[in-house]
Amino acid sequence: MDYRNRKISIKNRNIYEFIRQLAAGDFLIPTFQRLFVWNPENVIDLWDSIYKSYPIGSILYWKTHTQLHVHRKPGGFYIPDEAPADLKYKSYILDGQQRATSLLVSFYGGTGKVREQYSFDFTLYFDLTKAVFFFQEDYYKHKWEAASAFLVRLKEVPDLPDDFGRQLSKEAGFSEAVEKNLAQLRYLFTDYSIPLICLEGYDIAGVCAIYERINQTGMRLKNMDMLIARGFKNFATVVEEDFPIT
Repeated sequence: MDYRNRKISIKNRNIYEFIRQLAAGDFLIPTFQRLFVWNPENVIDLWDSIYKSYPIGSILYWKTHTQLHVHRKPGGFYIPDEAPADLKYKSYILDGQQRATSLLVSFYGGTGKVREQYSFDFTLYFDLTKAVFFFQEDYYKHKWEAASAFLVRLKEVPDLPDDFGRQLSKEAGFSEAVEKNLAQLRYLFTDYSIPLICLEGYDIAGVCAIYERINQTGMRLKNMDMLIARGFKNFATVVEEDFPIT
């Protein structure tokens, strides 16, 4: 492809809007990408960084009219593409899959959404008394020390009523710290943004090369992952051994 048609643009996206776009399938994962490898502790650390307004890095994606016949949504599900080739462009995440998947599965919750963690419940909560995130498996542990009203499921935060803080003030154990933690938790969904880097005008060979190069640092690719990326072809069916989770 002509290099003069290649474009790189950057736009900040509200974290809540980005999560909803992930759930809607606006961003997909090409099958030359590795599967989800983060553990639950990594997910907690990610949300803690967001809560403290620390940067979590950018999301690099490829915007294209090229249709990858087989891809997967964040979380490891393969989605055969049956849409007409000229329907609209697609957006494939090249760097940031681990963070994107973590945001999605922890916000919406549930079990069996991620390979290697079939039975783990990624539903995430926030303890307003301690300002810490925790998973469903630790809910009753936190309930021993705090009223359930102070244990907020992450998914419920954007829709909390305006007077939620006033309602909490009637609960035993309410303090100025709880009020501050609630305000900070709400802030991340209204004001925290993540940079999205968009690549346009690149062909499949080009984005595979980019994917290989950016993964030479951080959590390095295994030899097999590298071979899959280098030899990726836009076949019409799944050609690796990983099949849909049902």
